[in-house]
Amino acid sequence: MNIILTDTLEALKRKLTGETEVSLEELHRAYNLTIKLRSQLLSVIYEQEPFSAWQDVIKLAGLLTEGDSTEESVTLTIHEPLPSMKELTASVQDHWLEMVQAAIGKAARERKLPYFDRAFVWIDVVTPRGTNNAQLWDTSNRAVNLVINNLKGAFFDDDNYEHMAFGVTGRWGEEGVTIIRVMALNRVERMVFSPLFRLSS
Repeated sequence: MNIILTDTLEALKRKLTGETEVSLEELHRAYNLTIKLRSQLLSVIYEQEPFSAWQDVIKLAGLLTEGDSTEESVTLTIHEPLPSMKELTASVQDHWLEMVQAAIGKAARERKLPYFDRAFVWIDVVTPRGTNNAQLWDTSNRAVNLVINNLKGAFFDDDNYEHMAFGVTGRWGEEGVTIIRVMALNRVERMVFSPLFRLSS
């Protein structure tokens, strides 16, 4: 695995450190290499973690997550921006499963987690700003199923319209983070629709 990582790093270095100006095509290839490198790193990490010599080692998913809950809502914080659909690999999907489960476990430490007949999931994605990466980080391009599919059974029965709804917001920040809030759908409906009904009457 180390040889594969080194090869990818060297290929990425060659794309970005040439004597001439880097072309747009080379930048595209370099971006694809970063996706490949991330997937390879995750594979190596999750392969080695179960066999670590230190029993008290904190796994990567534990290092990158926080969880908190009240009687009415749950907040899960993952210190990575939700990836775009283009970035999805089996390793990335497994990584997000681990992180969501770790965050849920932390939220459950203080009290029993709420369970909703109909839930609303709000996903707030904070992305590090690049020079011009608005299209790359389009809200509609995010892999929201990485979150939704891993909340089923923990907070609501299914991800159909009878049991949940969701929204995604995005903003720029210094570091990437994804904040997931789960609450009762009727609570959101009261906040959003009640004022509208009053205005229209």
